[in-house]
Amino acid sequence: MGQLIRKTKQTLYPAFNMISGLLIRVFSPIKKGDFIEINGQVGSVEHTGYKKTILKNMDGEPVEIANTLIYTGELHNLSHKNIVNLDVNVSIEISNNMSLVKQFIRDYLDRNNSLLKTPAPRVFAKRIKDKHVVLGIKAWCTIEKYLEADAETEFSLKEYLASKGISLETEKTPQRNLLTA
Repeated sequence: MGQLIRKTKQTLYPAFNMISGLLIRVFSPIKKGDFIEINGQVGSVEHTGYKKTILKNMDGEPVEIANTLIYTGELHNLSHKNIVNLDVNVSIEISNNMSLVKQFIRDYLDRNNSLLKTPAPRVFAKRIKDKHVVLGIKAWCTIEKYLEADAETEFSLKEYLASKGISLETEKTPQRNLLTA
């Protein structure tokens, strides 16, 4: 019985993709250039075909999405919501527990009312330098709240992490030489 169901799914899946592709063309829930989130994938629609849709993700990589997901998955067309990406970098001492640091950052982002919950923010390692890891944080906000979110997020996130006992890279103040006559 299980094999029959599996075989039926394998046979019908291409047909469902084709039907979904036709529905996309007729009802236009998305079009080329739209910025969407579908099942956790965020990107710009590059191509809508009969079997699949191709997105360009935030890293510029192409991502293929089966057209059935457009109708069966959780689709958010963000193009008309006037949202922008907020990029924040935080340099953390490498001796910290990175899983705990990421959890603290996610907790902070969840409580920040200036940021959107969808698309979900991302926290990732950008690079390692000396004894620090630079974490990149990609979050989203509306254009109206961008200046507020940009000014507040990095500073208050660093304060929040420090209050949780996380060791941050200390900023070096550039030395200036005073020349007198």
